[in-house]
Amino acid sequence: MKFITEMELRNVYRLEPFTSYMVEHGSRLTPEARQFLTDRQINVSYGTQEQNQEQKQESLPNPERQAEKPDWRRGKLRCQMQSVSALFLLTGQELLERDVLLAQKVLELSRLFSALQKGEGGDTSTADLSFQGCTGITADVLFEDAGDCFEVTEFHIQLEKGREIALLHRLRSALRELGFAVLEAVEGGPQEKAEKPIIPGINYMINALSSLICRTTGGRTCQRQNPLHTAINS
Repeated sequence: MKFITEMELRNVYRLEPFTSYMVEHGSRLTPEARQFLTDRQINVSYGTQEQNQEQKQESLPNPERQAEKPDWRRGKLRCQMQSVSALFLLTGQELLERDVLLAQKVLELSRLFSALQKGEGGDTSTADLSFQGCTGITADVLFEDAGDCFEVTEFHIQLEKGREIALLHRLRSALRELGFAVLEAVEGGPQEKAEKPIIPGINYMINALSSLICRTTGGRTCQRQNPLHTAINS
């Protein structure tokens, strides 16, 4: 069997450039020669039908190589997580000027979110968390989709703490959207099981914010109106 080298092809191409090349029966291209033809987009054909079929199979995309390509959905998810992280800081900064204790609660959740970003939040114990549940969100559903306690409307922003309620609601909505983005990014992927534990952490932060919103509206009675789960399925 004769092997056609890159040097041979270069010499022929230098004398007379060509756009197609026939590999005769009994000959094969070296990897370097094949790359030379590929780089110049030169069509390659073979002397027998069997070899032409082999060429077609070689030109098919390699699933393993495709899997190595960056997934745009994961890139989008990273950007969304960075946006939510920035929103945590912005919300905390605005609340510092209005309610220091409330700001501290939000910044505590911000630190928890940062741990999730780094993949360090999967083993968080409930003993390490300040929010242990409330009348409407009991301890057994802390990391589950508990839904919103009530709908935030224009009525609430007219209250004395209306600005604070709106800020917390905006942050909660961003987290809920992020939860669905996580599910979209990992669906069917090889790391699906590894990344789904993020969802319970997001659910916890949403529930904690719901409790803060309820307390900020004033009153000592639980205001939960919606017992259904409408957020993210863990």
